[in-house]
Amino acid sequence: MKVMKFGGSSVSTPERIKDVAEIVLRSAKKERTLVVVSAFQGVTDLLLECSQQASSGDAAYETLYTKLAKRHRDVIKTLLGKRTPMATLNRLEEHLEELRNVFRGVYLLRDCPPRALDIVGSFGERLSAIIIASYLQRKHSAQYVDARQLIVTDDQFTHASVLFDRTNAKTKSYFKKLFAGGNSRTLPVITGFIASTEDGRTTTIGRNGSDYTAAIIGAAVGADLIEIWTDVDGMYSADPRIVPSAFVLPQLSYEEAMELSYFGAKVLHSATIAPAVAKTIPILIKNTMNPSAPGTLISQRAGTHDEIAKGITSVDDITLLTLRGMSMVGVPGTAERLFRALASNNVSVIVISQASSEHTICFAVRSADVPRARKAIHYEFRYELQHSLTALDEKHSQTIVAIVGEGMKGKPGVAGSVFQSLGRNNININAIAQGASELNISFVTDSGSSTRALNVIHQAFFEKRKHLALFVIGIGNIGSALLGQLQRQQSFLHTQGFDVRVCGIANSKQFIINQEGLNLAHWQEELSKSTRAFQPLSLAEHVATMKLTNIALVDCTASADVVAVYPEFVKANMHIITPNKKANVLPWRGYNRLMELLRQRQKHFLYEANVGAGLPIISTLQDLIASGDTIVKIDGILSGTLSYLFNTFDGRKPFSELIRDAHARGFAEPDPRDDLSGMDVARKLLILARQLGSKMELRDIRVESLVPKELRTGKFSEKFYARLARFDSVMQHRVEKARSRNMVLRYVGTFCDGAARAGLQEVPVTHPLASTKGSDNIIVFTTHRYSNTPLVVQGPGAGADVTAMGVFSDILKLLHYLPS
Repeated sequence: MKVMKFGGSSVSTPERIKDVAEIVLRSAKKERTLVVVSAFQGVTDLLLECSQQASSGDAAYETLYTKLAKRHRDVIKTLLGKRTPMATLNRLEEHLEELRNVFRGVYLLRDCPPRALDIVGSFGERLSAIIIASYLQRKHSAQYVDARQLIVTDDQFTHASVLFDRTNAKTKSYFKKLFAGGNSRTLPVITGFIASTEDGRTTTIGRNGSDYTAAIIGAAVGADLIEIWTDVDGMYSADPRIVPSAFVLPQLSYEEAMELSYFGAKVLHSATIAPAVAKTIPILIKNTMNPSAPGTLISQRAGTHDEIAKGITSVDDITLLTLRGMSMVGVPGTAERLFRALASNNVSVIVISQASSEHTICFAVRSADVPRARKAIHYEFRYELQHSLTALDEKHSQTIVAIVGEGMKGKPGVAGSVFQSLGRNNININAIAQGASELNISFVTDSGSSTRALNVIHQAFFEKRKHLALFVIGIGNIGSALLGQLQRQQSFLHTQGFDVRVCGIANSKQFIINQEGLNLAHWQEELSKSTRAFQPLSLAEHVATMKLTNIALVDCTASADVVAVYPEFVKANMHIITPNKKANVLPWRGYNRLMELLRQRQKHFLYEANVGAGLPIISTLQDLIASGDTIVKIDGILSGTLSYLFNTFDGRKPFSELIRDAHARGFAEPDPRDDLSGMDVARKLLILARQLGSKMELRDIRVESLVPKELRTGKFSEKFYARLARFDSVMQHRVEKARSRNMVLRYVGTFCDGAARAGLQEVPVTHPLASTKGSDNIIVFTTHRYSNTPLVVQGPGAGADVTAMGVFSDILKLLHYLPS
């Protein structure tokens, strides 16, 4: 025997009812089937609204009633048309007339007490069951069954408690008679949600009570299975509207399902579990719109034990109350007084957390219950609260998040994984609770953080693939090259277990954004059509509202304005990856503030491409330091432009002509004085020095400029080369002098003994610095370990592709840093 319950969404339209009929009839051919139905979707709310208008003396209730009556008449007309049995039409009209009279009475009395409200609420299920039973009757013997004949409750109207002994006896007796003789295959269509007292007064058993009805009936008749048919494929690992990667859980234990339902999983009414557990009846959650989906089976077995957690759920609109005070310490009975006072005022406590010092008792209640809770506590502790030693604190706009799973039992480190994941994403926890059963870990957080919290924990427990959302600012040579590399390497990243999405792209004027990820094949076209004006601060604020989990800003600009907003990007929960050197050469105070903020927020700052483009210079230095080596000296050719100039300059061609040629080939900055000044080398030296803990400022570095003083000011133009040519003889003399000593000229940056300098040096031809070619960068680390033979890193130190590769390598590092 099987009980099938269909919710309001499953019977919301005539087309849905036809689908339900097919599902039911297929089942009825195989086994005895009992059907429980809810009111049509939205009808219960309409009934309650109608009664509210009537009780307030608003004659507009008649319009709502007419709308409601028309909907039911239209449904039966669509389903049965002229073939509608007269008995069905008469029963429908009798119910509608009865409902009209109830509303009329409420309107005249200007009052709708709970008892009357239950009568009004019962009509949704009664009308629905009449229509569905009549439609089924066309192809199979079916009978309308009013659950008030079966389920007996107390007289707590609107939330009555079931009297199971009387209910079970009446239900068994009813169906024994119904199935007697030749009626064994009759399909009972039973009203959900409603019941009656022992003296026959109508009651309801709570919103979503049709699930409960199905379980009560199933337990009473000893069903083999209870099916709950709804509009989703089963119970999910999280709410898919909040966590896009949530998936259907194939199997849950009773305890897991009860915990998930209690803490907000809306597919199943939590009270449904109790009658099923008592008789160990499995419950199967199915989708009316997708009947072939396997659904979720809830039974004694939890399914596979490989899964630590089964689901994550939440309860919103919570207030956290804390009773605190020295007067509570060591005083027996304080907790008993508190919770007795709350219970006597019908305040349900959802989560409790008490400090071992007994100084505070923290508990969460629904925000609607706060006025009653506050009043109860102020009365019970009226004497203690008169003194400043005791107080009641309230924290509003809270959300309870619960992680549920039998696999957590006896598993060390589960709570640690939860709180580490939250901490890494700067999600604050206001209260924590874990039962001795270890089935549930609950915590309370600010509602504004709840979406991120759910996604963070879901990724930590359920997702094998690491997710990273990138926001790329700057689409010049480096930015464009990086986007091309990301597009080409998508399949590689997937095979490595990474899901990297570019969710935002910005140039200096506009930006595009998509939480699901942009199409990197068409980003130029999409960006050109964007009407979103780009400002770094506005982008940071926008990203903060998106509530993503792992996010990184990729700054491919050379902009100080973007760097100025780095703190806001970090506060928006973003890591930073950049070839832009300006953050690392900020004045010490600003630099230190940024580094401290990154530490506080547990965000990574990656800048391999700051020095040497794609060469592993920063990472090599950091590895040397981390492994305990001592850096004695750093020498390097750190400018691709200056490297090219002095690798090429042999005196045969004037130095000014060589610079003009390099500029024409794109080897130099638009204003070549930026390269010749040596400041780019100085900035890179400062970045390296700060890796070693130096508090050096840029002004502390001795820099030799290759631009004569007379030419350092003014706007750059082609006349610069003619004026520079007057100084060619100076450089000619220096190169010839170096050659006579079997040396070469190189522009070298050096850091040693806490001091840094950058300038033109004569280097022996046998020295590693003399071995560069083209625009190579080279860096020589002399350390305690590498003293006789220094560690050398050499290769192309400029170019969009290699610099973009350096940024890409930082993205890969970040992916490996992110927790699994």
